[in-house]
Amino acid sequence: MALVNVMEKVVEDRLEEMLKTENCCQCDRCIEDMKAIALNKLPAKYVSTHNGELFTKLDSTLRQKVVDINVAVSNAIACVSKNPTHDK
Repeated sequence: MALVNVMEKVVEDRLEEMLKTENCCQCDRCIEDMKAIALNKLPAKYVSTHNGELFTKLDSTLRQKVVDINVAVSNAIACVSKNPTHDK
């Protein structure tokens, strides 16, 4: 298994879910910008083994981490929605 930041998948999943109710640009560029902004506000969670990945995914369900992820993703959506960087 390669070195993986499991927070990337958590943010990606949460962003996908939250964008279902947002009326904003969802082009690939905007989604990548949203992920980058959210991930820069959250601590990285790198693992190099399958067991480490499972443990981190279980740990990421703790209440405060879920709140932190939701806030970071929500703020990223708002930021990109106000200032998209793609060509108009």
